[in-house]
Amino acid sequence: MMLPRTIALLSITSCLLLSGCGGSEESTTETTTPDTTTDEDSGSTSTSSLIINEVVAAASDDGNDWIELYATADGVNLADYSLTDDKEDRVAQVLPEATLNQGDFVIIQAIDEEDTPPSDGYYVTFKLGSDDAVTLYQDGTAVDQLDWQEGEALEGSSYGLYTDGTGSAQTLSPTPGAANELASDSGSEIVPTDLILNEKPPLRVNEIVAKDSDGGADWIELYASGDSTINLSDYKISDENGELMSLPDVTLYAGDFYRVYATTDDIANQTTVAFKLGGGDTVSLYQGDDLIDQLGWKKGQALIGFSYGRYPDGSDGTQILVPSAAATNQLATHGPLVISEVMANDPSDGADWFELYNNSDSNIELSQYQIIDESDDIDPISLPNISLAPGEHSVFYAVETASSDNEVSFKLGNSDELSLLLNDETVDYVDWDASDVISGFSYGLSAVDGIAGSWQRDLLTPTQGSDNQLASAFNPDAVVDLSITITTADWQDILDNPTDEEYHPASLDLNGVGLESVAIRTKGGSSLRAVSQSSSDRYSFKVDINEYVDGQKFFGLKKFTLQNSFNDPTYMREVIAYDLLEEMGVATPRHSYVNLYINGELFGLYLMVEAIDGEFLENHFENANGDMYKPDGTGSDLKWIDNDITSYSDINLQTNEESTDNGAFINFVEQLDQGSTDVIAVDNLLRYMSVSVALSNLDSYHGVLAHNYYIYEQDGVFDLLPWDFNESFGTFAMGCRNDVRELYIDEPVSGALSDRPMVGNVFSDDNNLAIYHDYLWQLIDGPLETQAFSDRVNGIADLIREHVQSDPTRFYTADQFELNLTSTVGQFYGLTGFMSYRVNNMVQQLNGDIASSGTGNGYCN
Repeated sequence: MMLPRTIALLSITSCLLLSGCGGSEESTTETTTPDTTTDEDSGSTSTSSLIINEVVAAASDDGNDWIELYATADGVNLADYSLTDDKEDRVAQVLPEATLNQGDFVIIQAIDEEDTPPSDGYYVTFKLGSDDAVTLYQDGTAVDQLDWQEGEALEGSSYGLYTDGTGSAQTLSPTPGAANELASDSGSEIVPTDLILNEKPPLRVNEIVAKDSDGGADWIELYASGDSTINLSDYKISDENGELMSLPDVTLYAGDFYRVYATTDDIANQTTVAFKLGGGDTVSLYQGDDLIDQLGWKKGQALIGFSYGRYPDGSDGTQILVPSAAATNQLATHGPLVISEVMANDPSDGADWFELYNNSDSNIELSQYQIIDESDDIDPISLPNISLAPGEHSVFYAVETASSDNEVSFKLGNSDELSLLLNDETVDYVDWDASDVISGFSYGLSAVDGIAGSWQRDLLTPTQGSDNQLASAFNPDAVVDLSITITTADWQDILDNPTDEEYHPASLDLNGVGLESVAIRTKGGSSLRAVSQSSSDRYSFKVDINEYVDGQKFFGLKKFTLQNSFNDPTYMREVIAYDLLEEMGVATPRHSYVNLYINGELFGLYLMVEAIDGEFLENHFENANGDMYKPDGTGSDLKWIDNDITSYSDINLQTNEESTDNGAFINFVEQLDQGSTDVIAVDNLLRYMSVSVALSNLDSYHGVLAHNYYIYEQDGVFDLLPWDFNESFGTFAMGCRNDVRELYIDEPVSGALSDRPMVGNVFSDDNNLAIYHDYLWQLIDGPLETQAFSDRVNGIADLIREHVQSDPTRFYTADQFELNLTSTVGQFYGLTGFMSYRVNNMVQQLNGDIASSGTGNGYCN
């Protein structure tokens, strides 16, 4: 509901106090990265006439958080601007109609969307966290940002620019509507807290309920996940506001649960903390000044009737759960009625629509429910008197004015959200950004309409009234066109300075599906340097979908690479390797061929490969919250150095950059040094090694450089993930004086087996070797069997042959492509010829006719 907006100008302080209402959520902006933002070291470099000047993120005395804006020019119209915090799913909220002159301040209160609106000022419906950022947009373009970290905006202090509008960002004494002042030395002491998440904390935030189904208080479940007793009084807890609350003098034994109610009310004989949990919030657990655990959730993950927490108990994995206070966590099934699919951009300009699905065993009367478009200022709309049977869908069209039972009087926006209500409570929720609802595609539950408890949503091929179908950028059965449009100057800069690997803005179109504001750069190591020193411009590229637009995706991807087939006349070494890995049950990036066009001209036949990132982890692992690394250099052999993470300078952390203490990695290499395999996902490693060894792939962890791989940790156990197989099939022989087609299967390393402890420890166990040998036989008798492998090579050749012949930047001739399918070209073994020789050699090793290992110094020595 919109309230009147009024402005009072106080000439003494030159401060504009905004009175009346919060920013409307009717107007949305596409999130973009600001061209210039506040720099904590050098101060604000924004060219905007309106600056984020100061914030209070932990208001004292039950007041509200607030944001202060500062005008650096005359005639600034607030209505041209909008604000948001750093939540990915947050819609920017517009500011009121008001004119500011140079030196004016504006105060905007930041409240939770469930709080009662203040009567004495303007507000936005998001609160500020202890580690957060506020971004200011002008006409949909980000123009300024103020970013602070844990400990910089504690209770009793503010954070902002000193001096106003131009200075460096730092901790301040709160001065709403007045000139900023440095934090007073004589005031209450600000105790910084360390942003360190313990690798294996003895106490974890295990489960939360943010909306109790019986109308009771919110609650937080703590779990003693270690091996010894703990006392809760050694710990403190906070929500997103950051104010630390003490816990009682209670002893927990290993495996014990303890519930704490989150409420400002007293509950007899129960422990409470004086804050409530929001629909999207974070609970942090501290031991002393150290943040040792944290559980955060987004809107829609902790709905009424559900909880959110760790599954299994005490793990890093998080799921939507059945509330089970002080008991083992249980997965929740999505339902009974779910929002299954939405269409917000019909390619034929037809009506928007959304689909409901009955994911239960009983009939559902839709008339009991209401639907609401959260981004519009409208009342909930009751659904018609329809009985929906188990497993059935019901489609509703979103139009300006409803005229039938299957229509509702609102339209769906490019950035929008729908809530399904029962008895005035939200029972299902979906939100999306523009990149989730590109024209011709729908968005919704990625499993078959929520069956088996799925809550994951992705880009879909529209299936109105039937089971959902994932849309994919990858088509292994076709070569499609990928067009990149980039300014001539930016493209020339990429070609002139390839080793800079600097991103440049571009737009892309994949087989008719387009997206603006993406980033492209060169990628690679030795291959990049080799091409840069040649007469060729055929580089591999990385495309980042959300470099400039936070949260933007393309067919569910945030990044992908374009591989140039360096050192591969057949264009298919990497394809075959990835296919074999996937067939052996290894989590493998999706991939397919594309004809790459640059500014309308064919540049070459490339392999498009899914990036191994957070999206990949969500698609392949139930627990996508672990630490992931891409080692390449010091530390990539995974040998113990010491317990200082900086000693492993080239392990290249890819996830949890701001929260991990890298304790899992340190424990990992320490345990490897002691000969342990408990920290290794052994079966996955054996499957990976069966393919990599069969292909004599020494451009890998078990080769001389120990690179081209990822490791991903789940609760202290590490998986080996594959990457970059273009020099498999014996192409990479650096450091190897012997014929790589005869690589030992049981000692498949360039140097000493002990120098590759992740493999060495696993292979030292005869039971593991027996399983590994079984996997090798599966390959030999299956996809590597002579006729099967030849058919695979010929099938891929038939798919890409005409595109190889038309490739203007190819490294090798069309004749060399044909010849290398079977026979050696230069230093590159023919695919079928290599495989025939290699299989025969492996069979002899497996049968004991020739040695399968040496003296421990590696095959190549």
